[in-house]
Amino acid sequence: MKKIIVLGGAGTMGYEVVKLLLERTSAEITVADASVKGLKRVEAEMGNKIKIASADVNDRESLVKLLKGADVVISTVGPFYKYAAGVIKAAIDAGVNLVDIDDDFDATKDCLALDEDARKAGVAAIIGMGASPGVTNLTAKLGASRMDRTDDIRLYWGESAIDPTGSAAMMHWFHITAEKVPVFVDGKWVEKQGFTEPEVIEFLPPIGKLEVVLTGHPEPVSLPRYIKGVKNVSIKGALYPPKMMELYRWLIDTGFGSMDEFMVNDSVSMPFRQLAVRIIRSMPRFAPEYFKDILEDALGKYEACAGTFKIVVKGQKGNKQVTRTYDLMANNVAHSTALPAVMAALALMDGKVKAAGVMAPEGALDAAMFFEVLSKDARVRETVTESADSINVK
Repeated sequence: MKKIIVLGGAGTMGYEVVKLLLERTSAEITVADASVKGLKRVEAEMGNKIKIASADVNDRESLVKLLKGADVVISTVGPFYKYAAGVIKAAIDAGVNLVDIDDDFDATKDCLALDEDARKAGVAAIIGMGASPGVTNLTAKLGASRMDRTDDIRLYWGESAIDPTGSAAMMHWFHITAEKVPVFVDGKWVEKQGFTEPEVIEFLPPIGKLEVVLTGHPEPVSLPRYIKGVKNVSIKGALYPPKMMELYRWLIDTGFGSMDEFMVNDSVSMPFRQLAVRIIRSMPRFAPEYFKDILEDALGKYEACAGTFKIVVKGQKGNKQVTRTYDLMANNVAHSTALPAVMAALALMDGKVKAAGVMAPEGALDAAMFFEVLSKDARVRETVTESADSINVK
């Protein structure tokens, strides 16, 4: 029997991965997590449908021992800038193929640097295989494949501030906006300050117009490596309702996005960023009026849309300048992140990915075939427009 291990399987994203695997494969599934409480909960809910195992990703030796013998591993253990590279190193040592949902630009750089080690070991690791990155990468690849020459790829995203991952999502937001972020400009990688270069983008209803800013994500790191000749790749994003953006901007401008230590007292300290997360999570209690409008919008106008994406690919086809614009929408953050990871893991397990190495989604998977399968899932909607015609895919 085939064997799949889900690292972080008791967490929000990992649990969604496990549920989807149970629907789509008869393979033996092991839920591995550091949380004893979480494992007990999963075991109580799923019973003999799964196996459970304690996993400490900081213990390389025990992690390698756990992974050996599996056909594929899916890692949802974050923050990825802290854990992703170590998990891949363990998978290489164990000789096991891996998929993760790494959404950190710095972790992506570190993991891609392990490509040669993975190739030598015959291990395939597909990193960043969620919604963004993941579906966004493959969308850009699909658009580029329909060009004779690709010049620019502009990615835009919006996500509900009511995120099921809670504190982890908030820490991630600070990480991708409060620091210098990678952008591909005129054929070279450069660093720009996050939360800058605001631009108003029209997303699908119910989101509509939204001001987005530069964010640090893996797409500008990986796409130029696979789409040859592209000159510019950037990604901008925002949280909604927009009032949440105002709060984060104020916190970052006043230094709360920093990783410098805040001294609580002589013996206790924490990064300013972590303190800011605690403040935000406490505000509905001590500033209920401020959050009243946010919650009303989140649960009203934006309830039907957990995330939205727009990918604009510009280039040349024949003797014409062509723009292909792709609009996608996600109804559930966990589902839209877990589903692509599960699809990639099953492709690896079934031998449909022949190459070894550490690869971004666009370097490992056929974009057209991926969307053919993805379109069968009603949770994702895609609209494609070109300069000459338009195609709608439901």
